[in-house]
Amino acid sequence: MSIKIFKSPPKYVQGPDALQTLGDHLQAIGISNPIIMASPSAMKACKEIIETSLKSKNMTCSFTKFSRVCSANEINRVKDLCLSGNHDAIIACGGGAAIDAGRAAAAGAGYTINPFVVHEKFGANVPYIQIPTVAASDASTAALSVIYTDKGNWADVLIIPNNPNLVLADTRIIAQAPVRTLVAGMGDALATYFEADACHRTATLSFAGGLATQTALQISRLSYDILTTYGTQAVLEAEANIPGPALEAVVEANILLSGLGYENAGLAAAHALATAFSHQYELFDPVPFHGELVAFCTAVQLIMEEAEPEKLQEVYFFCQAVGLPTSFEELGLKDTSDGTLKTVAEEAAKSLTMMAMPKAKAVADAQGFVYDVDEILNAIKLADQYSQLETGQCHCADH
Repeated sequence: MSIKIFKSPPKYVQGPDALQTLGDHLQAIGISNPIIMASPSAMKACKEIIETSLKSKNMTCSFTKFSRVCSANEINRVKDLCLSGNHDAIIACGGGAAIDAGRAAAAGAGYTINPFVVHEKFGANVPYIQIPTVAASDASTAALSVIYTDKGNWADVLIIPNNPNLVLADTRIIAQAPVRTLVAGMGDALATYFEADACHRTATLSFAGGLATQTALQISRLSYDILTTYGTQAVLEAEANIPGPALEAVVEANILLSGLGYENAGLAAAHALATAFSHQYELFDPVPFHGELVAFCTAVQLIMEEAEPEKLQEVYFFCQAVGLPTSFEELGLKDTSDGTLKTVAEEAAKSLTMMAMPKAKAVADAQGFVYDVDEILNAIKLADQYSQLETGQCHCADH
C-alpha cells in the first residue's frame, strides 16, 4: 500500500481563558444542549466558566462527574445519560482517562481490538468535544480510546472513524495543574518524532489507515524541536502557574502536535514498552505516569536502533533537565531482576507497534514474538545504565 492519509480535528483552540469562548464554538457547529463529563478537579475549574459561556448563547447543558476510570461501565453510564437527556454532544473535561471516556461514550461506529469486534454503534453517536485541563498526554486530538476494567487494568482499545469536533485547551487552567503533569506530557510527546521516524522507515501504516504524509512527519519533528527548545522554560512558568510563551509552546507540542503526529505517523517500540511496563504497575512505588514511562522507553528504543551517541545524550539531557525519569530508580521500579525485566521484554516483543521497528520480524514466531526478546532486555538494562552518562551541555535547539 502506498496511500498516505492524514486526519485531524476540524478545530483546535488554545490560550489563556479560551474556555470562555466555548459557547461561540459550539454555536458555530450547531450544538445547543451538551452533557459535560468532568473529573472532580476539572469540574471545580471549569463548571462555572462553561455555564456562563453557554448561558450567554442561550444554550442548556447538564454535568456529570467522571469516575476516574475509562471503563465499559463508565462509558455506558455517560452514554445513557446523554441519550436519556436528549443531549446533542458529549464534552469531556479533565485528563487522558476522562478524555478517552467521553470519546468512547459519544462514538458511533468503531471497532475494538481485544478481540477484534466491529461495532455499528458503540456509544451515543453524537459529536464530541475535548477540553484537556492538564497537558499530560496527547490523547485529546485522536480518534481512539483506551478502555480499562473497573479496577484500572488495561482491557481494550476502541478505534472510531471521527476525530473530536473541537479540542479546546485553556492554558490558564492548565498552568494551575501540577507541574508533573506537564512534564509527563513532554515525556509522551518526546517519543513522537522517533516513533514516526521508525514507522516511516519501515513503511508501517498509521492509526489513520495509511502511510505517513510529509505533513505528519514534519509535525512530529516540530513537536520534538519545541520540547527541546522550550521545555525547561515551560517548567519554570508552570511552577509559577503562569501561561507564558514557553508553556504555550509546550502545551501545543504535548496536545496538538504529538497527537496529530502519533495518529498520522504511528507508534513503535517506545509505546510497546511503556504499555508492557504499565501491566506491571505493582512493581512500581510510586506508580509512574504514562508519559514518564514513555520517556524512559524512548531511550530504550534509541538504544535498540543503535542511535548516534550525540542523539542519545541529547535525549537524556532533555529528560534530566525537565525532570523526566532516566533510570529504574527514578521510575520507582522496585524489582529490576532479569526475570521481571524479561517479562516486560516478552510482552513488548509481542506488540503490534513493535513491528514498526526496522529489525522486527515480518511474521511472529511460534511464541508470538516479532522482535528478539534478549535484545529488548539488554536495551532496557542499558537505558538504566546510560542514565549515569555525563551528557554535557545540550545544544537542543541547534538542529
